[in-house]
Amino acid sequence: MIRIGLVDDDLEHLQLMRDYLTRYEREEDAVFQIEEYHNGLNFVEDYDGQLDIVFLDIEMPHMDGMTAARKIRERDASLAIVFLTNLAQYAIHGYEVNAIDFMVKPVGYFLFADKMKKAMRFIRRNTQQSIVLQTDDLIVKVIAPDILYIEKDKNYLVYYTRAGNYRVRGTMTALSDTLLNEGFSLCLSGCLVNLRYVTSIGKDTISVGNTVLPVSRQRRKSFKEDFLKYLGGDL
Repeated sequence: MIRIGLVDDDLEHLQLMRDYLTRYEREEDAVFQIEEYHNGLNFVEDYDGQLDIVFLDIEMPHMDGMTAARKIRERDASLAIVFLTNLAQYAIHGYEVNAIDFMVKPVGYFLFADKMKKAMRFIRRNTQQSIVLQTDDLIVKVIAPDILYIEKDKNYLVYYTRAGNYRVRGTMTALSDTLLNEGFSLCLSGCLVNLRYVTSIGKDTISVGNTVLPVSRQRRKSFKEDFLKYLGGDL
């Protein structure tokens, strides 16, 4: 079951979105649980972290949608946010809260269905695949979204994560089978990178935050293709 929030002070548009979700359920064999909020303030105050997708109107009384999204992002990094707006320029700052897209009212069904499919891909991509790492000193479970990149070092793999670095025995082949469908790509045969943290791609290097990593000639094209698919929500 996919949990969806509708946040809009326009009651007619809320009903339209409910009708679209019902049609989408029927056509795509999906099951939704829908929660409605009539302004951004109520949404932020009542949010319990249980939604998968939110369709969030930008222009609302008490608290606008952009402010609400910033506050929600402090608590939930994985919520798929799609903005609704009367004017496209209001959604220009959506990248600040990692919104996946926006729609300009009035919304037609086929545009809605396209954004819905993109949101569903976002959810699958952000499913928290976990990996248990056993070092010489401890056993720790890390989730895929917290891994920046992984490097091979002889018979070991070094995991560079947001919480620290871990060196464990393992092979890149076995790891690739687990993570290549989780938004990761190989820049070298011995280096697997989380595409969400890639900030730039050069001729022979890529940047992961402040770290510069080499990209091989053999991997350059496929890495760029994987990165573009990731940005489009297809990986």
